Amino acid sequence: MIGVTVIIYIFFVFFLGSPGFLSELFAGILGILIGFSLNRRIDARKDEQDKKDLLRDLRDELEETKRKIFPQTESVLMLYPETWDSATSSGRIRVLNSEQVRKLSKVYRDIKGTQYEGEWVRRAVEEFNNVPETEKERRKWLEKRYSDLWARQLERGKELSVEIEEILKEKWWSS
Repeated sequence: MIGVTVIIYIFFVFFLGSPGFLSELFAGILGILIGFSLNRRIDARKDEQDKKDLLRDLRDELEETKRKIFPQTESVLMLYPETWDSATSSGRIRVLNSEQVRKLSKVYRDIKGTQYEGEWVRRAVEEFNNVPETEKERRKWLEKRYSDLWARQLERGKELSVEIEEILKEKWWSS
């Protein structure tokens, strides 16, 4: 775009002769076109750098999340998808293509679902721990409830771990 604009400018300056109203008008218009072209290129470079930075941050967040779920740990740890939430609420996600957004949205939806179920496991443990040992039937029921929730959490963690591993294999992380 800049090259074409410069060629047109040279044409008008050298072939139309003396500076007059038309050549000054064309020079002004060409200056504006050159400015827009430069601005567009600068924005494209900035968007590309934003995309690289966002993908790096998301990859770090996914790797951290993977370290916090079964089978890497047998605890119910809090999962905070802060980078993803920030990118979606700020509009920073616009630098990603639709395939990346679709795949990442699914993974992060599953992370939030796993986190939600983890909160239920923690509540069940607290409830079990708050019931006196004299209430054997209630404790037995709460222990079964906790065990069921915990088994589901472990299964969900395995599934999420595989899902994160799959998305981390995508080629677009290194682009």
